Amino acid sequence: MLTKPPLTNRTNQLSSTLLIKPRVHTILNHKKHQINFEQIDRYSHKFNLLNLSNEKWLAMASSDKYILIGGGSSSSLRLFDLQGNEKYIIDIKTFAAFDLAWSNVLNAFLIAGYDRLQMYNVEKNQLTLVNNIDLINKKDNYLWSIACHGTDLFIVLSDGLESVWRLSLPKFQRVQTLSGSEIRESNSDDRISCIRTNGQSIGMTIRQRTTNQWRVDLFDYNTMIRTHRGLTIGYGTGAFNFLERCMLTPINDDQWLIIGGYKVQPNALTLMDERTGEIKQTERQSDKQNEFISNICTSNNNNQQIITMIVMNNETGQRQIHVFEQ
Repeated sequence: MLTKPPLTNRTNQLSSTLLIKPRVHTILNHKKHQINFEQIDRYSHKFNLLNLSNEKWLAMASSDKYILIGGGSSSSLRLFDLQGNEKYIIDIKTFAAFDLAWSNVLNAFLIAGYDRLQMYNVEKNQLTLVNNIDLINKKDNYLWSIACHGTDLFIVLSDGLESVWRLSLPKFQRVQTLSGSEIRESNSDDRISCIRTNGQSIGMTIRQRTTNQWRVDLFDYNTMIRTHRGLTIGYGTGAFNFLERCMLTPINDDQWLIIGGYKVQPNALTLMDERTGEIKQTERQSDKQNEFISNICTSNNNNQQIITMIVMNNETGQRQIHVFEQ
């Protein structure tokens, strides 16, 4: 494991003041999931994804029983159990899926795609269109990234400004909107790749236009006001976000796992602690530099946390799912 000190933004000198400000709160008997990066590679259950060698990026979400995967340039999603057995292939009847999320309230997966939000009930094997999402101009708006927590659904709407909506479940009523100008610090902030939440904070990965730097900013869960400006975790080539997506997932109240995606350097898994401001990166081993993690998500099963990753090999075209239970 390679452990690094907190990273700089190059425009900021490393000092005793971190750009990720520690968050102080008191939680009695708070159980924190300790992440052992070496164990993620060594002890994860792995299975191959067949017939997906042309996909550089795939959407993914997991529940306590299932993993839903798809997107890319396909309108089909594939449902697996945690052991890698394929259960269903679901035709979402639109161009790809940009992001997926699991909702405990709905007991269903939510599918964000071009011009629509859909809901997939696993037990019924039923796909339903959510009709009351009011997109003003369907040609210019699509649902780029989504995240669920309790009765809250957060949607990154790509409309040129990438505003963020908070909707109340199960009725999908919009109760809050964060404009693009409130998200971006300046015009140099290019776009949001991913939104996730742990119920304490809302995390977003944001790309800087001129340098192609990726960072993670945190926003207060209730007010949606920025609380932390993240340090740079990687540099991309400036490709369209569908290929080069920086993704993140919460692993408890304070920590986040972040991956850079295709051609983002360093080729690493990043652990960020928002309470202490500490960042650790574990780079892929030199003999595995052709492999990269393209997506990551977490779920819980009987108080056991499950980390699921899509690992892709550019040389062989092999795509694998790694499932790590801790």
